[in-house]
Amino acid sequence: MQITVNDKVTEVAEGLSLKQLLELLSVDENGLALAVNQRVINRTLWPQHALHADDQVTLFTVVAGG
Repeated sequence: MQITVNDKVTEVAEGLSLKQLLELLSVDENGLALAVNQRVINRTLWPQHALHADDQVTLFTVVAGG
């Protein structure tokens, strides 16, 4: 199935979880936040949050400031 990750169309297996997507993309989870279809997904839900065809996934780095 096709999903979009940071504006890039990507082919992935049906039912892939967010955690599996990060492993597939070799992305370091430290300091990372994820949104699916413009909704931020809590890190504790990544292993069970299944992706669906045409989902829009946004990966972004959390930055602390003061």
